[in-house]
Amino acid sequence: MRSIKWLLFIGAAALLFAGCGEGTKAPNSLDTITRNREVHILTEGINAPFEYGKDTGFQGFGADIGEEIAKDLGYPLKWVKSNGVDHLFDVLREGTTVDMIISSVANDPRRAEDFDFSESYYETGDVIAHDRTEFGITDLASLSGKQVGVVAGRPADIFMSSQTTAKNVTINRYSSIDEALGFLNRKEIDAVVGDEILLNYSSVQSFQNTNIMNTIINKYSYAVAVRKGDAKLLAKINETISRLKSSDELAQMDTKWIGDIKERAHARASGDREKEELKRAPKTISVVINKQSGSGNWAMERLDGFQFVIQGANGTYRSTPILTEGNRGECRFNQPVPPGEYTMNIDILGVTTKVPVPEYEKTSLSMTVNIASNVTITFR
Repeated sequence: MRSIKWLLFIGAAALLFAGCGEGTKAPNSLDTITRNREVHILTEGINAPFEYGKDTGFQGFGADIGEEIAKDLGYPLKWVKSNGVDHLFDVLREGTTVDMIISSVANDPRRAEDFDFSESYYETGDVIAHDRTEFGITDLASLSGKQVGVVAGRPADIFMSSQTTAKNVTINRYSSIDEALGFLNRKEIDAVVGDEILLNYSSVQSFQNTNIMNTIINKYSYAVAVRKGDAKLLAKINETISRLKSSDELAQMDTKWIGDIKERAHARASGDREKEELKRAPKTISVVINKQSGSGNWAMERLDGFQFVIQGANGTYRSTPILTEGNRGECRFNQPVPPGEYTMNIDILGVTTKVPVPEYEKTSLSMTVNIASNVTITFR
């Protein structure tokens, strides 16, 4: 009787351990691909220029990589669309409908327990987008106290939630780069932090009120994601990526899909900043004085040798001596005057007037002073 019980115990234990072994068996998507005779790749399809819609399929840098992987595996490619980065990984984890993810996903150490990542195919990182008229945002620290948009689940979401450089940041989460940039474009938030190429591409193509800083504040790389332990498929994917690198095809994809998009975005941002610097730059001012009818019975020559003095919050500035001829006189402020509001006292005539030095995109201005029954000042 004891022998029978012992044999039953051993048999049950064997079945238990056998069951555990089956539960921890490593996935083998190559078998699934062979059985289905298709390669199933999961993507969001909203990340131009990497994966985005074309007719009933997808195109872009990442889409081309998917096509190359399927070609090397010897089966046609079927794209499977889903929404949300976290949901992509949930679907892949289930292991019933897709073989891998290609959706501009980062090689993320936080997901290493459940997923493996291929060799990287694009080095990138997070940058800052801001309104074109906002010049106070210059780095990560300058986001302190700001409303900042990120795409939920993407690297910028994780980074901005954990960084400590920018203080008191309010994080607003969106479903896509375009949605986040739309809020920024309408001035409903102060900035967007996100993938360098995705932000640059959408800003240049669709959101003309935004500019992109060219400094990466959080580096990472794009890779293909598979289930943890799916070693045979991962090896095949890496073979394809290595081939694309060594044959220079990966660089050709960069040229085809990304091209000069960063340079175009940077040129726009640099141009805006240069214009702003010109606006705020101090100006030399050439002055023409006209004595007009209604100004009273005084001789223009009284202004000969007189100097205009303007005073404001930015300081006090004195012109060269006035030289007159007929009813016209000239002088010049050789010391550059910062834009702003000033007061000018023409003591010799007993007149005080406002002088608003404008923020024109130039470093030299012409000022016309017309003296009639009152004094009018114009700039150009």
